[in-house]
Amino acid sequence: MSPAFLLFLAMAQVGWAPPAFLDGRLPGEHFVILFRERHRPLAEELKVSAENTRARIVSDLGAPGSEGGTSVCLLQDFDDMQAAAPRGMSIPIWASGLAFPAYNLIFLRLVSPSASDVDLDKLFAHELAHLALAHALGPVTIPRWFNEGFAMYQSDEWSFERTRILASGVISNRIFSLEALTDAFPEKVADIRLAYAQSIDFVSFLLEKKGRAGFGRLIRLLAGGLGFLAALEEAYDTSLASLEDEWHTDLRLRFTWIPLLTGTASLWFIVSLVFILAYIRRRRRWRRELERLAAEDLSSCPWPWPPGDLE
Repeated sequence: MSPAFLLFLAMAQVGWAPPAFLDGRLPGEHFVILFRERHRPLAEELKVSAENTRARIVSDLGAPGSEGGTSVCLLQDFDDMQAAAPRGMSIPIWASGLAFPAYNLIFLRLVSPSASDVDLDKLFAHELAHLALAHALGPVTIPRWFNEGFAMYQSDEWSFERTRILASGVISNRIFSLEALTDAFPEKVADIRLAYAQSIDFVSFLLEKKGRAGFGRLIRLLAGGLGFLAALEEAYDTSLASLEDEWHTDLRLRFTWIPLLTGTASLWFIVSLVFILAYIRRRRRWRRELERLAAEDLSSCPWPWPPGDLE
């Protein structure tokens, strides 16, 4: 029996109980939303979109979904998150949301650490993607770029700012190798932003350019215990290095022509057009996917319950 599975068993035996201050409870087909009663309108809004979000993530993973019972806690601020945390766990003060796969639990913070507006649907999709990925793969180790890129992709976190950052990285020839982003992201703020932009773009490349069938095969091979690089090579019949080369070619086609056609004053105007066109294409794809999912019955699919740590 693996150490990771033993850790999971120990954590599951300890369990988690919602704090008393979460006095509202809104059950659904696959989720139970817990909240302060004054936040009921937010909980009701989230409930409306939660099932569609789950169905989309399950579809992109190409893996069956959970039977239900995921607890989603709407928490006011950092103090609430720390008070609600499973015993012995410390909450990062910068966290806007957290997923705890071993407890089938999600925390969503209603007041952002940066004091900016919180998009609850996007935040929920991000954390649910982490949870779903952990449940689908179990104790398999995956690269940081893959984990974060998939979560950002599912929460539609592709913004003009990330497009600008990625375009700047391509034009200045300072794109990080994926190998450099395997275990951790860089420490400098500008480099961290570029790492996140690269992560979501490469995962988008795998899903949209290389196809969802290959992505689904990758997930199944990983769930079967194959290492990440070996699973990727078998799923796509090529190496990560070759896929990365293809992606770099795609990046150059999208961005390196910009300085040739425009001066600095118009550079980011052109970048914004690239972003808008990509965004429209992605929204159309999401609508088609939701229409397809509406015709399928995903609610009865079992979702394995593997070990997992704080994501």
